[in-house]
Amino acid sequence: MEKFKAIQVANEIRDEDHAGDSEVEVVDEYSDNMDKFFAELGSGSWDEVPEVSEDDEQSDLQHKQETKLYVLRDGSFEEVSGQPLKQEMLDNTDVFLLTGGRSQVYLWIGQAASKEEKVTAMSAGEAFLRGGSFPKNVQLVRVLEGLETAVFKQFFSVWNELDEDSQYPESRVAQWKIDDLHTENRRRVERAGGTAPGFLPDDGTGEKTIWRVEDMELQPVDNQDFLFGGDSYVILYKYDSGSILYYWQGSKSTTDERAASALHTVRIDNEELDGQAVQIRVVQGQEPRHFLRMFGGQLVIFSGGKASGFNNVNDRDEYDEDGVRLYRIRCLSKDSRDSRAEQVEEKSTSLSSDDVFLLESKDNCWIWRGKESSEQEFNVAEKFFSTLCPGREFTGLSEGSEEDGFWEV
Repeated sequence: MEKFKAIQVANEIRDEDHAGDSEVEVVDEYSDNMDKFFAELGSGSWDEVPEVSEDDEQSDLQHKQETKLYVLRDGSFEEVSGQPLKQEMLDNTDVFLLTGGRSQVYLWIGQAASKEEKVTAMSAGEAFLRGGSFPKNVQLVRVLEGLETAVFKQFFSVWNELDEDSQYPESRVAQWKIDDLHTENRRRVERAGGTAPGFLPDDGTGEKTIWRVEDMELQPVDNQDFLFGGDSYVILYKYDSGSILYYWQGSKSTTDERAASALHTVRIDNEELDGQAVQIRVVQGQEPRHFLRMFGGQLVIFSGGKASGFNNVNDRDEYDEDGVRLYRIRCLSKDSRDSRAEQVEEKSTSLSSDDVFLLESKDNCWIWRGKESSEQEFNVAEKFFSTLCPGREFTGLSEGSEEDGFWEV
């Protein structure tokens, strides 16, 4: 997990601080570039690296204990939480202070924080340092919401660059082209791309190759129309202007599989693509538009994975135990081109008023529409139905008017 986290931070430092012009090299005890690492460091060698000791473990434990999040209240900081820290703890109407070890302390300023808090934040942070057991040379680093550095983000267990429930409706998000940007900004976006709303280098009809992580190695995937939430994948996409390497991580895939997907992405880029590919990490449920369009704008994500065992359902491999499947349908754009169907646990608590769901059993099928969902999502669900339940018919239901058979299933 530490190796996986280190690669994430290194990629973000490359993208955010070097505009994507640097190259990330992974060095471990098996690497043949160890001498180069210590040459760049200026001294030392692998033989001089000490073994892990109790003092090291104690130091790590002390560092974890010192990682805490505080919120500004009435001119002073109050503790919010220790590790693990979650991104949702940061409220954009407040000012927060993050301690992490002894070298730096971070002052995070929410966009909607009051003018008074923004003005007094730095002096309150300095007073906090004077009142604590911090060395005199500790740095107080100011971080603005939306401009967080890679080092700041690595203190949080998960960091999402773009919230799906964005405060900006699609009509207010510019559909700009990468080529229209200034050269340096274009490099930055192309390398860090991810869930950036404008990351649409083409229409998604280029050539894609998909590998699934199995036993920490990559195995080619024959059926490239859907993914499994219990697995992690590496996807190479080639188009006229270059190559993109997505590494998609299912919500139920193991930590080792996720780490392996990141490591193989770096390896493929360096060994086969001369370090010229765009590397983009994608977490299940947060797929960017271009990723969805690689799957024809209708991505299907089944539950389970290779380790769970597959059953043949409708001429495809699928993880299923009782013949009942529930899918959540979501769209990212008004033209319905960017949508996904995600298999979720078949129980009533999985239903949400904001979404449309497709429920399939051996005898019946339903499309359930939440009271806050859109007509567009219902129409998309009908399209997914023809793919997921070929040759069958469905009954349309609205929230609050369900029939008994629906709840029984």
